[in-house]
Amino acid sequence: MFSFKYDDDVSLALPSPDKDSELLYALIESSRANLCQWLPWANQLHSAEDEKNFLQTTLSHFGTSNSLNCVIRYRNQPVGMISFNRINKEHRHAEIGYWLGDQWHHKNIMHRAVTALLTIGFTEYNLHKVIINVDINNDASNHVAQKLNCHLDGTKRDDILYSNGKFADMNEWTLLRSEWENRG
Repeated sequence: MFSFKYDDDVSLALPSPDKDSELLYALIESSRANLCQWLPWANQLHSAEDEKNFLQTTLSHFGTSNSLNCVIRYRNQPVGMISFNRINKEHRHAEIGYWLGDQWHHKNIMHRAVTALLTIGFTEYNLHKVIINVDINNDASNHVAQKLNCHLDGTKRDDILYSNGKFADMNEWTLLRSEWENRG
């Protein structure tokens, strides 16, 4: 199984649907109120079996190099997920998505997980640019992009429709390979 160790605490690994689905679903269930604010899919998962099916689908997308979905592990325990949702091979860019269970916030886990995925993207996938789209009101995710010195390309108006029927503006943050290589 693919695994990338960032440091002694944080690693990324391809999901094991049989092993990870119940634990991840429990995290989603306990964090649903917060996740639903920012991630429209959170209200569409109703069971560990739904999560297992999703994880199996992500593995097939990995097999075709269309996306890369990883379980974020903190001290070997699943605490969330991170992904290149869509990998554009022609233009060599990908969009990052991520979530973390509520009880794992404020431990610098997401910063390390995104850093790990950026390393994979720029070194293994030969990406030129990585994109992070974040609701303008999601302070925590905007902070992750800022801390990584991503460039705020702009705000896309009414870019996402949430399950409550309301549209939201999204900040588009990007990081170029050259910026990654020249980080200090």
